[in-house]
Amino acid sequence: MQVTVTQFKAKCLGLIEKVQREKCSIVVSRHGQPAVELVAVEKAPAPVLFGRAAGTVSWYGEAFTTGETWSADA
Repeated sequence: MQVTVTQFKAKCLGLIEKVQREKCSIVVSRHGQPAVELVAVEKAPAPVLFGRAAGTVSWYGEAFTTGETWSADA
């Protein structure tokens, strides 16, 4: 589908809804020459917020110990 800049300005929201709904494209022309193309954006998957660092940490035991047992009562 092709529309002029004037038609696009008058029907902008309706044309955007049509492109989203029908997954088509619209070429907007200016002075008889194609200027821009309006296309639907593919929905990107939601970014993973939790668990991104899973498997990146190594455990080597207790970091703050001498390995000796002690009693605070002594």
